[in-house]
Amino acid sequence: TKSAGGSVTVTDDDTIERSNLSRQFLFRNWHVGNGKAKTACGAVNEMNPDINVVPMEDRVSPQTEDTFDDKFWHNLDCVCNALDNVKARLYVDTRCVFFSKPLLESGTLGTKCNTQVVLPHKTENYGASADPPEKQ
Repeated sequence: TKSAGGSVTVTDDDTIERSNLSRQFLFRNWHVGNGKAKTACGAVNEMNPDINVVPMEDRVSPQTEDTFDDKFWHNLDCVCNALDNVKARLYVDTRCVFFSKPLLESGTLGTKCNTQVVLPHKTENYGASADPPEKQ
């Protein structure tokens, strides 16, 4: 039976590629070509069938604000990112600031990685700082 109350929403509009297998522990060889969100939720449910995980295959962006609307953001307790581009991170960060949602920001960009805990009205948000430019 599913636990009462909460849920975890996982959204990703991407499919699993062979290169994902070495860095994303929920995916296996037989998952290549499948949707990341649905596969991740299935793997989580195999580990713990009591977790209510909801897969979505939409990119969180200005173009999907009809899906990720005010009601969606208000119903969240917190947000965890695992994004691979700065534009997407900044967008999610602005939504978390607007809706006063805690954010666990994490992601990669080439060989760099980032993790940051953002607490509304207590810590700096992701978009408040930037990496120094790379030396050529």
